[in-house]
Amino acid sequence: MHRIDTPTAQVDKFGAGKNGFTRGNPQTGVPATALDDDYFDAVQEEIANAIESTGTDLKKSDRAQLLTAINAIVSGAGRDFLKKANNLSEIKDAGLAAVAAALANLSLSSGLFPIGMPFFWPSAQTPADLFTEMSGQVFLRWNGATFTASQYPKLALVIPSLTLTEARGEFPRIWDAGRGADIGRILLSIQSDAIRNLTGSVSNIQFKTNNLNTDGVLLAENMPGVTGNVTTGSEPVKIVKFDASMQVPTATENRPRNIAFNFLVRAK
Repeated sequence: MHRIDTPTAQVDKFGAGKNGFTRGNPQTGVPATALDDDYFDAVQEEIANAIESTGTDLKKSDRAQLLTAINAIVSGAGRDFLKKANNLSEIKDAGLAAVAAALANLSLSSGLFPIGMPFFWPSAQTPADLFTEMSGQVFLRWNGATFTASQYPKLALVIPSLTLTEARGEFPRIWDAGRGADIGRILLSIQSDAIRNLTGSVSNIQFKTNNLNTDGVLLAENMPGVTGNVTTGSEPVKIVKFDASMQVPTATENRPRNIAFNFLVRAK
């Protein structure tokens, strides 16, 4: 396509380099714009190509073919175009492969982690280490490290303390937020371990017979190296011990049943 460029075209009618037409003025000697075959060929082929691009043959008697072609192109003959009114449904209609390709182009094919969102991860490698489409993102461990607002400005909005609370080997607890079950806690604060108090009792203490009764976490054993009786009995002297393993599984720490996961946060 080109604008009229014959010698009698009105120069710069629509702006610099944008010629137009004039009907001329016989009184001033300005001639009307002369037309040539190049111009009409260009107009003809531009229109014909637009119509034929939709798979339509030119028809001399049909004067609405250009309008029909424009409507077909706009509506997407073959769903080749996106329309904001359809909320990008054209991609979905194109099939799963098209959806996957679109997500990959947006670096979303493996999902989206909002910056600052803590999440569990089943690999020692971060998502950016495993998926090339996420290589531009940064994931950090909750390991007590600090960062600067210039390094990760959006993360700093979520964690203004600029410190990733040490969470390795710890259990997360949902913020109380006024419920009253975990009073006085602030977000990302650390709480030391604790258990409910264990109590037991010893009853019917007599040393001349073997009738010392215990319950709960208490048990009775013979005291080594001590023998004899109070009167005429023959039972050894007892020592009362406290042993939680009599009631529950024990270890060197207090813990619930658990599964080990990596704990990450997206920083960028």
